Amino acid sequence: MFDFSTPLDRIPHDCLKWSYLDGCCPDRDDILPMWIADMDLAAPPAVLDAIHGRAAHPVYGYAGKPDGYYSSYMAWMKTRYGVDMRREWIEFSPGIVPAIASAIRAFSAPGDGVTIMPPVYHPFAHLIEANGRVVREAPLLVADGAYKLDLAALDRAAAQSKLIVLCSPHNPVGRVWTRGELEAVAEIAERHDAIVVADEIHADLVYRPNVHVPSLAVSERLNQRLLACWAPSKTFNIAGLQTSYIVIPNDGLRAAFAKDGEASGVGVPNCFGTIAAQAAYEHGGPWLDELMPFLRGNYDALVAGLGAKAPALKVSPCEGTFLAWIDFRGAGLAGNVHAELLSKAGLWLDAGSRFGTGGDGWARLNFGCPRATVDEAVRRLGAAFGPSS
Repeated sequence: MFDFSTPLDRIPHDCLKWSYLDGCCPDRDDILPMWIADMDLAAPPAVLDAIHGRAAHPVYGYAGKPDGYYSSYMAWMKTRYGVDMRREWIEFSPGIVPAIASAIRAFSAPGDGVTIMPPVYHPFAHLIEANGRVVREAPLLVADGAYKLDLAALDRAAAQSKLIVLCSPHNPVGRVWTRGELEAVAEIAERHDAIVVADEIHADLVYRPNVHVPSLAVSERLNQRLLACWAPSKTFNIAGLQTSYIVIPNDGLRAAFAKDGEASGVGVPNCFGTIAAQAAYEHGGPWLDELMPFLRGNYDALVAGLGAKAPALKVSPCEGTFLAWIDFRGAGLAGNVHAELLSKAGLWLDAGSRFGTGGDGWARLNFGCPRATVDEAVRRLGAAFGPSS
């Protein structure tokens, strides 16, 4: 019913992924970008219709936050996850990254520690350091090829931190944390009186039989020290519309977060973002339900293709997201692999070293694209790192 196969030319439309290849590699015209986490797929038709309808009016002035912006998200959470919430719990932010920055400023002081679990989404460490706080690491463990939380390391780091930034599902390794794992994080946070900031931007992109457990559904005790950060941006491929929902059940925490938002001047949405979010949550469910098996097929094709053409490359199991975490160390790569992937395969991936401890020799590949793009990436990696290369 929905078209996920037709290639879309994004170069003429000021696309960060595609429009600036000359600046990266001015001497080459064959670079295939599969890095930044937006999909090369059209957003749901209902979103396009809503944006076209709004764009038809010639005045693009300041926008508010209509009732449907809230009610559509709340209904989505109730229907998909069984989570009830109150409208007053929800704060607006143009994105989860600025929301995390606000949380860091609101709930810690310069010199305080903030815990992260690398390898993890690289803006976390940057935001901590840029705001004068100290990164405390609890690196993930790898057992039998799969990642898990190092709870002992998390306990040590949290003892020196005001906040724990949780990535759930985890970017870049693709883990979907179980209820038991989330309960363990909540227990550690409570013991050390740490605020939990949960980045759940990939929550809707989870492959069966895995199930995303929202942080809001873990326990009432966690909710009293929780900022649950959600957005339609990854789910429906509308990241450029910069709209997110920061759910904070505790009144005091919510007031402190809102105060920093007011000081930062980030409280007004753009005139397309809220209507797009509402249309996505009200009408985008069938689109998402078709998207998920398509993405799973892309991931399976990537794993099978590399297994046949470049067996030295190992792909970490992906339980959620549209991001593959690939180990290039078996092919002799180490450290920051970005330049070698460009030169040998003509692929622009996110080097694993960007994601901190545990990322050297790895790279993140975005398979949210037509299958033909995945097949081309497999061909290039096989030619560059296969047995006969």
